[in-house]
Amino acid sequence: MPDGRLKNATRNIIAGGISKIVSLLFPFIIRTIIIKEIGIEYAGINSLFSSILMVLSISELGFGSAMVYSMYKPIAEKNVKKVSALLNLYRKVFIFVGIFILGAGLLLMPFLNFLVRGDCPDDLNIYVLYLIFLLNSVISYFAFSYKSALLTAIQREDINSNILTCVNFIMYAVQIIVLITLKNFMAYIIIMPVCTFAVNLIRSAIVNKIYPEYRCTGSIDKSELKEIYKNVRALIGHKISGTIILSADNIVISAALGLTSVALYNNYYYIINALVGFFIIYFNAIRPSVGNSIVTESVKKNYSDFKTITVITMWLAGWCSICMICLFKPFIVLWLGSEYLLPTATGVILGIYFYVWKMVDVLILYRDAAGMWTSDFWRPYIVSIFNIVGNIMLVNIFGLNGVVFATLFSYLCISYPWVTKVLFKDYFKNGMKEYIKTVLSGSVLVIAVGSITYLTVSLIHNQGIITFIVKCIVCVLLPNIVFLIAFEKKYGILNRLKVLLK
Repeated sequence: MPDGRLKNATRNIIAGGISKIVSLLFPFIIRTIIIKEIGIEYAGINSLFSSILMVLSISELGFGSAMVYSMYKPIAEKNVKKVSALLNLYRKVFIFVGIFILGAGLLLMPFLNFLVRGDCPDDLNIYVLYLIFLLNSVISYFAFSYKSALLTAIQREDINSNILTCVNFIMYAVQIIVLITLKNFMAYIIIMPVCTFAVNLIRSAIVNKIYPEYRCTGSIDKSELKEIYKNVRALIGHKISGTIILSADNIVISAALGLTSVALYNNYYYIINALVGFFIIYFNAIRPSVGNSIVTESVKKNYSDFKTITVITMWLAGWCSICMICLFKPFIVLWLGSEYLLPTATGVILGIYFYVWKMVDVLILYRDAAGMWTSDFWRPYIVSIFNIVGNIMLVNIFGLNGVVFATLFSYLCISYPWVTKVLFKDYFKNGMKEYIKTVLSGSVLVIAVGSITYLTVSLIHNQGIITFIVKCIVCVLLPNIVFLIAFEKKYGILNRLKVLLK
């Protein structure tokens, strides 16, 4: 990895890490206050409306990913005119998307009662609340959010992270004060769109100052425009699939089991989302470098980097999954109380789901960097259908476990093998058997280490903060020591990491 890419990746990771800590710690405090002081149903409806608006964001159709990919080459070539033209196109598309989401969101309002099962708080006007959520979603499309694509493509995601850190810190502090003093959920929510607008306004001003040469001017010629829309058509399915997998669970659970079940599920998912957040930092930090490497380096070099990133991700995802399975129960008991626990099987399924999800993300990282969305055209549609049908069928039989299992099945049995085949067939050309062998042997190791760690933690019976800390120490030391020894012996992971960072 050349010095410039290493510097940018390091800077992005540090800034993203600080931003993520702020965006996880404060919402954790806020969620605790909402559940303890106002009611768990409010936490449930918060998760439900967030999921509904995420579904409406499908209308963006992956245009942002296509634009970032289109910018990699002209930025590397310092073609300011073309980058400016791409930004101009991006701005126009985002305005249209914002109008569409606003209209679709308003049309959905009469059907809200069908999605909120009977335990909605009596003092809460769900229609006014929904309008605030809708406003928060559409503001970005009208207020310069397209400039975030430039920061991503130019490998300066740290700027965006620093803006989010500052604004979110202020927003969360004000929200906590409002919840404690007023105990008013509506007043807490109204702060969000104000801060969303502030983030976009500040980002626009900073981008204009640092990169004044990039302006929304000019137009793309027809051949380039055709290529962009070709990528967008391929990305539509990927956008739909990703949104459905992340949002359908909450919507199905709410309609079938109620807001309380949504809140209980999202207490666990909040922990998952915290870990996902750090993986997002990890992938976002290396994504521009991978994209740049795809354009400038050989396939052989990229395959070597891919193997290194795969092993690193296997280590990290395996460790996180083990921690989740071992610590879900004691953490929830300490945080909220035993009455908020879900069955142990739910935690195990969620841990496996997380591991598979992150391993698929490595493949997606390289597929996106190589712009291979057309080759992967049909998979997301099939995954979405299986996920929705599986959720609806299994929720009435197995409850929450059925919903989580349906999502796990979609990833493990459809997405994983499909994306693997596409990436190796159309880009790497060879090495798939080696990759499969690596993943299978590594996954067996993760299962073995996870089982030993779980049994060890289970021997610590007492409850309380000291016992929880001891369990955490076991989960930190035992898996990582074994992984370090095993991966260094088999793959020479430390040397591979040095080569990747060169």
